[in-house]
Amino acid sequence: STDPLELFGRTGNPYPSQLFRNNGDRTFTDQARAAGVVNRSFAKGVAWGDYDDDGDPDLYVSNIGPNRLYRNNGGGTFTDVAVELGVTEPTAVSFAPWFFDADNDGDLDLLVNDFSVSVPTVSAAYFGFPIDEGHPVLYRNDGGRFTDVSLASGLRRPLLVMGSNYGDLDNDGWLDLYLGTGNPHYSSLMPNVMYRNLGGGRFADVTFAGGFGHLQKGHGVAFGDLDNDGDQDLFEQMGGAFPYDAYGNVLYENPGNGNSWLVLRLQGAGANRFALGARVEVRVTDAAGPRSVHLLAGSGGSFGASSFQQEIGLGAAETIEAIVVRWPTGRRQEFAGPPVNGFYLAVEGEPDLRRLEVPRIELAGGAGGGGTEHRGHGDHGHRHGPPGIGPEDGGGTAAAEPLSAAQPPTQRFQVGDSR
Repeated sequence: STDPLELFGRTGNPYPSQLFRNNGDRTFTDQARAAGVVNRSFAKGVAWGDYDDDGDPDLYVSNIGPNRLYRNNGGGTFTDVAVELGVTEPTAVSFAPWFFDADNDGDLDLLVNDFSVSVPTVSAAYFGFPIDEGHPVLYRNDGGRFTDVSLASGLRRPLLVMGSNYGDLDNDGWLDLYLGTGNPHYSSLMPNVMYRNLGGGRFADVTFAGGFGHLQKGHGVAFGDLDNDGDQDLFEQMGGAFPYDAYGNVLYENPGNGNSWLVLRLQGAGANRFALGARVEVRVTDAAGPRSVHLLAGSGGSFGASSFQQEIGLGAAETIEAIVVRWPTGRRQEFAGPPVNGFYLAVEGEPDLRRLEVPRIELAGGAGGGGTEHRGHGDHGHRHGPPGIGPEDGGGTAAAEPLSAAQPPTQRFQVGDSR
């Protein structure tokens, strides 16, 4: 069930994982044993997504040891199908996983980050030594079955990935990856990594072309249109696990591009007000013909939380033909296509979108410098980044408070292709 919402968590090995069902009265009940998701491994990350498109959210758990994919049976129980579907890797130590549509074909692919290699191994790869381990694993969804396309997609370099997330840096309609790196050791300093999605088949490393290669340890990562200008900015919580390994957090301001965009705020019926788990398809037409952009409503990766509003790049499209929303309740709605480059609210059950007037925000400091929002260490469970969405209109306040003028300036990036 997604209404009321359910939470999944773990306690340390050898204690079982826990699935908390929302009782609807501000209390929760642990249903892990009854649901069949006890896990009994040291869980490092979790992700919800309906990989088989049967209307029920499925659960992926990354572990120290083989990972699990719990298929939702629809009656309050789950079955582990990870071995059957070939998605147990990485089997040493995994970290943040997520479901997303990497190739815009309408079903959910799966990315799982590896956390098993050493710092010397990561360094060796930068010097050109061939390394066949430690890279992120990308599973392409082929109609409910999965194929490991990591190497074919260009994700072949070993990385110690901690906090990470995905978003669309250049509004081309293809989801890019930002991977925060490091581990608790003081000496574990290496560049954080940005991969640009080149049309669903390959990823290009644009870390240095875009100025994303911060050396400090990357924890919570959030994409969001913080200044309401139609493109996604990037926030990263920096610093190690120990107090003396603290470092200032980083906010990257997106300088913009010429592509079209759409911001869509979703307001679901019932307890799931933010419509978490909804699937959005935007049908557009550009010079090459019709195409669709697909998104999963949620906060993204399991370390860091991106904006709940859907910030959707449309590439060179000048016309939106239609917007299709599959709500978590099972309802399917098709909305007439609005003009591009605008903010809209979709309310479950209402036939038409509402246009929103959202003021622009000038980020303090502008270009240059190494921006920090606050200083901290290792608090990757916190939500950072763009303004929240309130329940009153599905979009809440139209603007967030600008950063204080006393704060250091933000960094600005330029997305390039370093192939």
